[in-house]
Amino acid sequence: MEQYDVFLINPPSSSMKDKYEHLGLAYIAAFLRKENISVKILDMPLYDLFPDDVIYDIKQNKPKLIGVSIPFQDSAIEALRFIKRIKETGYKGHLSVGGIYPTFSYDEIMMECPQIDTVILGEGELTFTELAKKILNDEEWKNIEGIVYKDGDTLNVNDKRPLIDDLDSMPYPERDTLPIVILKSGFASILTSRGCYGRCSFCSVGPFFSQFGQKYRQRSVENVIDEIKILYERYNVRNLFFNDAEFVGGKGKSYERAYRLAEEIIRSGMNINFSIQCRVNDVDQELFSILKKAGLRRVFLGVESGSQTVLDRFKKDVKVEDNANALKILNDLDLYISMGFIMFDPHINFKELSENISFINNAVKLIGKERLDYYPVSRLLPLAGAEVEREMKEKGLYKGNSLNYNYEFDDKAIGFIYKLSHGVFNLVGNLKSRFKGSSESNTKWIKR
Repeated sequence: MEQYDVFLINPPSSSMKDKYEHLGLAYIAAFLRKENISVKILDMPLYDLFPDDVIYDIKQNKPKLIGVSIPFQDSAIEALRFIKRIKETGYKGHLSVGGIYPTFSYDEIMMECPQIDTVILGEGELTFTELAKKILNDEEWKNIEGIVYKDGDTLNVNDKRPLIDDLDSMPYPERDTLPIVILKSGFASILTSRGCYGRCSFCSVGPFFSQFGQKYRQRSVENVIDEIKILYERYNVRNLFFNDAEFVGGKGKSYERAYRLAEEIIRSGMNINFSIQCRVNDVDQELFSILKKAGLRRVFLGVESGSQTVLDRFKKDVKVEDNANALKILNDLDLYISMGFIMFDPHINFKELSENISFINNAVKLIGKERLDYYPVSRLLPLAGAEVEREMKEKGLYKGNSLNYNYEFDDKAIGFIYKLSHGVFNLVGNLKSRFKGSSESNTKWIKR
């Protein structure tokens, strides 16, 4: 049996239903292998692995270093419970965690789970690779940039590590899990940029990157096309999910880059379908027409609200008319739309709620339920590191901590409406799932 120096683990997550590649771990694996460090990726949600399966593998291999990603705040408790089990069943090596959420809430995480040896702050590729080299060579590791570690009861936060300026300089992510991902979901994932140029108050992506360097960076068109060709020719990929938080990147050079990328896909002759995520002010008839010609089939669109006062409160920097216009352009192009929408937030009043409902109704009338996907009773989540989290804590609305939080609505009646509608919707959804089988979120764009 092959032995590995390092295990990279995507931990259990009951909230993770779709089967994606974990590109964060795939990039770290690429950096490690570039240094001739043997690494095994264990994606538990993807492979439907139980904790005992992974713990058995750890006992057999005895890796000196384990890296655990915590990609979702709402499943962090599950991840920490799993980490505790790893240590409690006898693992003596070094255990490190990373991700957007741990970067902002390392203190709460390490208090809840003292079994963690280090938390990686920010992007993990360079920091984790340096940590691996130090540990595998039995060298002192406590002075490296970009980590938090405990020394007795004291948390030591080392200097921040700058971001990688040139994304083209990075090796392509390892595709260990791609065959099973294709089998289960039908598509591969790719990142052409990191971060977002927006300043949405509810989002943690911008604050995550901006504290270490540029809040938005892009790869070159040539670099992206080369990776797509590898996926197309070597792995027979025909469906791509561009996992960028913000695919287009705004006007100017970013707009031109998106347009050129579409042109190069067309020129290459690759017959692919793909999905992207973007802001409404990125949607442009000319750009999205050529993107569709290149293979665009679905857009996740950050609409968020149909009320101008709510959009202003969220710092979306768009008008309700921009939201409506973006939906119209995408509808005219016959694209599938997954609409990000926050129906409830702690400060919403009945007028704003009515405007949200009216906007949703108009969107459904325009597009129809076959091509429009959204969650009708969503509420704002005060994600760790987001501006709204800080604001809610300052006003005393935030209850608990980042591992188990709740908040009060300004209007108690609206709070009651949210709880009632959310409960009913989930009950109906569970019944449909039980008797009709669960359906993945909007996969009609995928070429089978």
